[in-house]
Amino acid sequence: MLLLPLLGGAPSCMVAESKDAPAAGQSEAPPPARVQVASARGGGLDDRWVFLGEVQALHRAELAAGADGEVLEVAVRVGDRVEPGEPLLRIDGSLARARLQAARASRTETTQELEQARRDRQRAESLGAAIIPEAEIERDVTRATTLETRKAQLRASEREAKVQLGRHHVEAPFAGVIASRRVDPGDWVRPGDVVLDLVDDESVEIIVEGSAELVERLSPGTEAVVRRGERETAAEIRGLVRALDPITRTAKIRLVPRETTPWLMPGASVDVSFPIRRDEEGVVVPRDALVYGAVGVRVVAVRDGAAAPVPVEVIATADDQALVRGEGLAAGDTVVVKGNERLRPGQPVAVVEP
Repeated sequence: MLLLPLLGGAPSCMVAESKDAPAAGQSEAPPPARVQVASARGGGLDDRWVFLGEVQALHRAELAAGADGEVLEVAVRVGDRVEPGEPLLRIDGSLARARLQAARASRTETTQELEQARRDRQRAESLGAAIIPEAEIERDVTRATTLETRKAQLRASEREAKVQLGRHHVEAPFAGVIASRRVDPGDWVRPGDVVLDLVDDESVEIIVEGSAELVERLSPGTEAVVRRGERETAAEIRGLVRALDPITRTAKIRLVPRETTPWLMPGASVDVSFPIRRDEEGVVVPRDALVYGAVGVRVVAVRDGAAAPVPVEVIATADDQALVRGEGLAAGDTVVVKGNERLRPGQPVAVVEP
C-alpha cells in the first residue's frame, strides 16, 4: 500500500535552519586585535653617524744628524721621556771647531790689516795730491775697501762655522718619549741620517675620513664621542677639509679630545660618533612601528578603531626612533607598535596598555 505525506507537512529529510547562523554568502567578522600603540611626532630626528678614526700624535719627529762625523754619545734609550732642549746625541765636532778657529784667526788678521789701510788712506787724503801722487791715494782707498769686504766675508764664514758646530748636537724639539734609537756610539753618520724617533704620546688628535654627506653637516666646534671598546670620551672638531680625496672620495676631519686619556694611544683605531640633526619632511615613529615586507616598509595607523596600513619611506633611524615619510601620515597619528605584523586592512583593533 502506498503511503503519502501529510498535506502541508515538511519532508522528513529537511532540517530547519538555525536563526543564529550567518546568512548565506557572509562570513563571521574577526574579533578586534589587541595592540599597543604610540603617537607619531614631528620636529625631526637626532641621529648619530659613526665613522672609523685613527689616533695620531700631535707632535712626532724623526730626528736627523745635522753634520757628518762619528757618534760620540747617545744620551737616551727607547722609552725615555725628554723635555724641550734636552741634549740627546753628540757627534764629533773637532773638524768644525778647527774651521771655526781658522775663520776667527783670518778675521782677526784681516781686521788688523784693515785698520792699517784706513790709517794710510786717511793720511793720503789729508796730504792731498800735491804731495802724494793721485795713483797712490787711489791704491790706499781701494785696499781699504777690499779689506772691508773681505772682513765681512770672514765674519759670515765664522757664523757659518758656528752653525755647523751646533749641528753636531741633537736636542729634543718638544717634550715626548723616545720611540726608537737607530745609532750607537762609534757609528758614522751623515747629514740627514735619522738617529732617533721622538713622539709626543700625551697630546693626540684624531683623524677621520668621512663622507661628503657627513662633512656637509659638520662645522668646527661640534662635539663628537670617541669610543674604543667600552671606553669613551668627548672630542671637539678642530678642522674640516672640505675637499674630497680623488681616490677614496672622502674628506678629512680633525678632532682633539677634551681631556687627556691614556687609552687614546697614537696609532689606535677608534669609533667616532657624530651628532646629526635630520630635519627632512616626515614624522618620527618608534622603530617597532615599522613592518618590513617583501615589497617595502609600512606603518599601521589606527583610524576609526581599525587598522590602516600606510606604505612609508624610511629616511633615517636613530636608536629606537625612525624618521619616515608616508602619504597621509602626520604628526599626532596613532600607530601600532606591537601586534602590527598580522593586522589586515580595516581589521578592528583594541588598544591595550603595555
